[in-house]
Amino acid sequence: MSQDAAPSAGGSAPASNAGDELRREGGRIFGVTVTGVSPKELDVELDDGRAGVINVHDFGPRDTDLGREVKIGDHLDAAVLLREDRRGRITLSKVWADKQRAWREAEQAMSDRATVTAKVTKVVRGGLVVDLGVRAFLPASLVDEDPIEDLERFVGKTVDVQVVEVDENADRLVVSRRACLRQERRAREKEALRSLEEGRLVTGVVKSIVDYGAFIDVGGITGLVHRSELSWSRVTAVEDVVEVGDEIEVVVTDINASKRRVNLSVRQTTEDPLEHIATGEVVGGVVSRLAEFGAFVRIGPGEGIEGLVHRSELAEYVVHRPEEVVTPGEEVMVRVLAVDKRRRRVDLSIRQAVF
Repeated sequence: MSQDAAPSAGGSAPASNAGDELRREGGRIFGVTVTGVSPKELDVELDDGRAGVINVHDFGPRDTDLGREVKIGDHLDAAVLLREDRRGRITLSKVWADKQRAWREAEQAMSDRATVTAKVTKVVRGGLVVDLGVRAFLPASLVDEDPIEDLERFVGKTVDVQVVEVDENADRLVVSRRACLRQERRAREKEALRSLEEGRLVTGVVKSIVDYGAFIDVGGITGLVHRSELSWSRVTAVEDVVEVGDEIEVVVTDINASKRRVNLSVRQTTEDPLEHIATGEVVGGVVSRLAEFGAFVRIGPGEGIEGLVHRSELAEYVVHRPEEVVTPGEEVMVRVLAVDKRRRRVDLSIRQAVF
């Protein structure tokens, strides 16, 4: 009986050693060469000479046709599986090797802040799923610099993204397309800033309008035309002067390269009407609006400029209300009493021009 037991004990040692070796090598990636191809598996030879096998399900998608995908002599990478083969071959997985490589590449991309290409596979709650060799999540808030309503239009398309979070243990990989767009925009802005000069006349397009002015795209960078720089005249509402989409000429008044800030002016594309107004002269004008303390009259060439006729200068007699003497739209003659270019104020008189 003891003679029968000895071989059994002796025979179990190699199996145990093989199991230990398999556990030590589990997950390790080897280069392998294809030595045989069948519909269900690939026979391969590891770089160290050992025989291995890759099941069709460990090679790629379930519908993979091995006969079309590979041929004898092809070289590829595969990871060791903790699975025994009845023929003593090392079982391997190309899928696992590809995923391990994808995780390492994602970590490196995040470290380098590099741009990588990914294909959008589907829309999920809160964003998009993209393929980076492993499943990655692109939150809706990181799809674009502006909010995107229709995420479906990205499905099936290839997009540039940056990796912003990697947690392999939690199977979590988060990417951002917005980061790439912002990087591209800043590169364009930097190039555009180089081409701009203070005092230069450029053409731009109105991108948006706010209470305090209008933002203009001038060759890839957005500049601000403050409301005070829209016209030499008083501006009640920005929309009265420009609308979104308008193509306009502007003068570059200030450039702050470090903050990527550009200030522009519309009014400086034309001559200052104050340059044509002299104290003491009598000129024609049009009443533009009335106030309790007097009437505003627009004078000068082009769009001109508003001057104030104080209530005491409307007539020789005492005027209680401006509308007693003039109405908006009425043409009148006025004398220029004073011109303050710094404060951009012009004092006028109807009384001294007429009476």
